[in-house]
Amino acid sequence: MTYNPLLATSAIAASAATLYRKKTVDNSGVYLINAPRTAIVEGKNTLLDIITAECPSLADPDKAHFVPTPLLPTADFQTCYNAIRERFGKLKIVKYERELITTEDGGTIGLDWSPPFTQMPEDDRPIVVLSHGLSGGSQETYIQTAIKTLTSAPYNFRTVVVNFRGCAGVKLTTHVLYNAGTTSDYDIAVKYIKGRFSQSKLVAIGYSLGANLITKYVGEQGEACPLKAAISVGNPYDLAASSNAIEQPTLRGKYVYSPAILEGLMQLYQRHSKMVATGPVKLDAEAISKIKTISEYNELITSRIFGYKNSTDYFQQNSCAQFMPNISIPFLAITALDDPLCPGSYIPRKIFRSNPHLVLALTMYGGHLGYHESLSQSWLPRPIAEFCSAIFNHTTA
Repeated sequence: MTYNPLLATSAIAASAATLYRKKTVDNSGVYLINAPRTAIVEGKNTLLDIITAECPSLADPDKAHFVPTPLLPTADFQTCYNAIRERFGKLKIVKYERELITTEDGGTIGLDWSPPFTQMPEDDRPIVVLSHGLSGGSQETYIQTAIKTLTSAPYNFRTVVVNFRGCAGVKLTTHVLYNAGTTSDYDIAVKYIKGRFSQSKLVAIGYSLGANLITKYVGEQGEACPLKAAISVGNPYDLAASSNAIEQPTLRGKYVYSPAILEGLMQLYQRHSKMVATGPVKLDAEAISKIKTISEYNELITSRIFGYKNSTDYFQQNSCAQFMPNISIPFLAITALDDPLCPGSYIPRKIFRSNPHLVLALTMYGGHLGYHESLSQSWLPRPIAEFCSAIFNHTTA
């Protein structure tokens, strides 16, 4: 038989794809980590019983799997794909109606409701409250894909995205931006939503930095928390560890993640620098113009605006893991072990095993907020919607 390079290359590629697929499928399961006995949800079933019975994407042996598309086979591809889609073609699969609310110090928070009230008039249906990641907003792909599922049949929930100060086109009306621990603003938003829809049950979802923020909030609130449950996705848990992971002197750290994240932060600051400058803290403009790393940004801008001693102090006070022992509502965390921005070694497994209100859904793959099963479909909305539905089914307003 004559050697054919094209056929040989095709055969090798097909064999490699088969081996990749088998290896990936063999390790694609969802692993739940929780206390030996999880908490009773409003006097009836345990949290784990509810998840087992009503969340097949998390607990059914035949359905609790995430297999990344071969077109995005690594954590880096999974992570970067959202950004690529947003840069080269804005996703517009949901419609919003924006409402602005004002904080006591004159700050502005943007609430993006979906569907708009013209399509879904006010009633007492459940509401899912979503919070974005670093310098993000309601336009993010991971936000829109979740909303698309949550607002469609069979769920038909109302959703609202909390856009923090200066994000997603919200005008900055004070000298203060937002950070990973500004739970006071989040509390204002949640209380406003609950006040407007007093008979509706609320479940919160936070992504990345937003996951850290809502986790800290739920822990601070303890038994007084107005939410029925919370979902954390891609949570850093330890802000210093996450920052260090992003700034590792590797090719992907130096040339992909660190510059991309820093660019978003600097754009946010530069867009609002004049308003920030009206505050009592005078920032070093020359030093800021030379910022090269995320650590420098947090040292020169974040820590100074919010009155922290330095970036270390900022990280220590706002990392959410320390607040998790006090969480007293059903809490689901979805975390990928291959997340390049949030090291798996810093997942607080001991807390998940000791606090009966917590369940960790651990996957081998997914990257950071990726979870792409295909180029057009994400796995994440399924377990999120199933968990929200289960909680709403087992709680009262």
